[in-house]
Amino acid sequence: MQNPYRRLIKLAWPIWITQAIQTLMVTIDLVMSAQVSDADMAAVGTALSIWHPVFFFALGCMMVLAPLLSRSYGSSNNKAFQHDLNQSLWFALLVAIIFTVCLFAAMPLLSLLSLDKPLVEIGQQYLTYLALGIPFICFIGAFRYLNESLGQTKPLMYISIFGLLCNIPLNYLFIYGSAITPKMGGAGCGIATTIVNIIVLVSLYIFSKYSRHTQQFAKNLRFEKIEIATQLKLIRLGCPIGLTLFLEIALFAAVALAIATHGTNAAAAHQIALNVVTNFYMIPLSIGMAATVLIGQSIGKNDQYSAKSWVKYTLIVSIAFSVLSTTTIILFRSVFASMFEPSQQVFQLAIALLVWAGIFQLPDVIQTSFSSCLRGYADTQVPFVLVLVSYWLLGFPLGMILSETNWIIPQQGPEGYWQGLLIGLSCTSILLYLRLKRVWNHQI
Repeated sequence: MQNPYRRLIKLAWPIWITQAIQTLMVTIDLVMSAQVSDADMAAVGTALSIWHPVFFFALGCMMVLAPLLSRSYGSSNNKAFQHDLNQSLWFALLVAIIFTVCLFAAMPLLSLLSLDKPLVEIGQQYLTYLALGIPFICFIGAFRYLNESLGQTKPLMYISIFGLLCNIPLNYLFIYGSAITPKMGGAGCGIATTIVNIIVLVSLYIFSKYSRHTQQFAKNLRFEKIEIATQLKLIRLGCPIGLTLFLEIALFAAVALAIATHGTNAAAAHQIALNVVTNFYMIPLSIGMAATVLIGQSIGKNDQYSAKSWVKYTLIVSIAFSVLSTTTIILFRSVFASMFEPSQQVFQLAIALLVWAGIFQLPDVIQTSFSSCLRGYADTQVPFVLVLVSYWLLGFPLGMILSETNWIIPQQGPEGYWQGLLIGLSCTSILLYLRLKRVWNHQI
């Protein structure tokens, strides 16, 4: 039998590369925008605070395919696998329509905040171009989980690398302008990202159609007659995943928007710290996504012992990584901050924020692992409620109190919001652990 840690990592590392590339594209957007001006970088970063909740909500809804398809694969039920896959196309279309509308509805938030005028104008343009890519992102999800539920995590990795290579020259064309494209500054990153999403979708479709692992399902993939019962199942299980990711990302987005009211320097410093943390976060997230598949396959085989074992292996690997990431972020925070070539004021604030960002790596990694494992059990609704309580009834209000008032300790400024994040994530870790214990006890 293959070493379980090796199997987990073998499945997870291509997912990590894929996630890292997606995050790297955002980093490239910020860095290339910064070459235009601090305002362009701050505008793109602040606009991402609105984009990321919408993006991860849509992505989370599509993630329901991971446990469902993995269970069908584990039980060798190809008919159920094909049915859920075909119905996912309608689900992807529904998700795309809803969240495209949501993103356009959220754009006025930038103008309602006390932000500098350039931040508002550039940010709204950037979001408009990103909105055009939401349908492609949702359909990418269907093909992604077709491959990943079968244990094929490398195809999207290779295609994502190709997308990254396309992203850099496309960014250059639309940010700085050329003979065939206008100079659009930071907003041009949005057009480049949408074009890359189209390239990834087409490439993934072609690969899935001809790969020996997926062609039997891809050749029968079509918009079959919509089945309401299946759509309700996808909504019932998928929306809580989307909402959970939304609440987590929205928490960081709310913090970013609140910090932006402290000025352009504070907004830029926060984006540097958040971007560094996000790059590290992709590893435990990828391990968790691999765990969802492995646990789902075990449940499909009715092997409860293996499912529990995958939870244990996931936690051991993830916690070991969190210790390493915490140490690295704190020790090398000056190096990370200088990569963005910020002004001295932005640099000093960024390295202060990175200390807190490093500390909350442990609770963040733990709650990510528990959440992913619960998805493997198709337990999605209760975790959503627990995240809601921890993030929005504890973490964000406390962060606001620490940052903006002297009620508990002297006013902390932007650092107070990061302290609130640390407390919220710690609470989530404890509650999700208790939920997982209950799932095991009741064999849900």
